[in-house]
Amino acid sequence: MKIAVVMDPISNIDFKKDSTLLLIYEAQKRNHDVFYIESNNLFFDGRDACALSSKIKVNMNPKNWFSLDDENRIFLKDLDVIFMRQDPPFDMGYINNTYVLDSAENDGVRIYNKPSSLRNFNEKISILEYLEFCTETIITSDKNLILNFIEKYKDVVVKPLNLMGGQGIEKINFNQNDLTNKLKKVTKDFKEKIMVQKFIERVYEGDKRILVINGKPSEYAVVRTPAMGEFKGNLAAGGIASIEKLNKIELNIASKIAPKLKERGILIAGLDIVGDFLTEINITCPTCFRELLDQKGVNLMEEVFNFVES
Repeated sequence: MKIAVVMDPISNIDFKKDSTLLLIYEAQKRNHDVFYIESNNLFFDGRDACALSSKIKVNMNPKNWFSLDDENRIFLKDLDVIFMRQDPPFDMGYINNTYVLDSAENDGVRIYNKPSSLRNFNEKISILEYLEFCTETIITSDKNLILNFIEKYKDVVVKPLNLMGGQGIEKINFNQNDLTNKLKKVTKDFKEKIMVQKFIERVYEGDKRILVINGKPSEYAVVRTPAMGEFKGNLAAGGIASIEKLNKIELNIASKIAPKLKERGILIAGLDIVGDFLTEINITCPTCFRELLDQKGVNLMEEVFNFVES
C-alpha cells in the first residue's frame, strides 16, 4: 500500500520516545511505501487535495535514523492510507489541514484519525460526554464564574483547550496573590475559554495513559509520574514512565469509551486518567507507544497495521 504520514518535522522529534517514528517503522517492516508529509505541506490545487511529499526510510539507529528522497508534489487521491499525526496547537492551521484531508477521504483515501472527528472531538471538552468519570469541571472565559469555582474548591487546575504535553496547565489556589493576573493571562484577558477542574491530589502518584486501538483498550497503562516538586506527569514536562496493568476502575472507564471512539472513526486514541478520574481523550497524536514497547515488549503499532491491512 501507499501510506502517508502527516507530521511535524521529523528532524525535531525525540528519537527515543516518538510514537510516529514507530508507526513509520512498522509500515516499512510490512513493505509498504511510506510518504512523509510535513504538516505545512498539505494544500489544494483547485479542487485537488495535494501535498509536497518525500518517500521516507527509517532505522532504529540514533545516529542515522531517517532518510528522505527528493520532495515531489503528489495527489492525495493516489494514496491508500494517510495517518494524521500533527501535534497541537489545534489552531486554524490544523483545522485547515483537516479540510484538505476531508477532500482526500471523499476521494476514497482512508484517513486515521478521521478528519471531521479531529475537528469536532476536542481533547479536553470531549470528556464532558462522560461526566460520570470526571471530577468537577467548568469551561468558560468568564472571570466571575472562574473565581467562584476556585473559591469553592480552593485548589484547581486550569488548562488551555488547544495545547498538548502539559503546556499551559497550571495549579492555582484561591488565596494566591497573583490569582487574577494568572487567570487574565491564561484566558487572554478573559476572552478565551479554558477548562478549570478541581485539583486531584492523586496526580502526584502519576497520571495514566491508556492507549486505545480500533475500539480496544490496551491491558496496560503507561504511568507518568511527575518529577520532584512538580504535579504534571507529562513525559514532555519531565515525567518518568512506568507500566502497570489496568485496575478495575480504569478498565471500566476505557471499556465504556473505546467503542464510542471507534464509531467516530478514531483508530488511535489515548485516555488520560488521574486517580479514578478521566482527564483527557487524546486523538490528535497520541503517544506512549514507545514506552510500552521498550518496557513491556508490547508493540501496539502491530494492532494498528493489522487493522489497516484488513
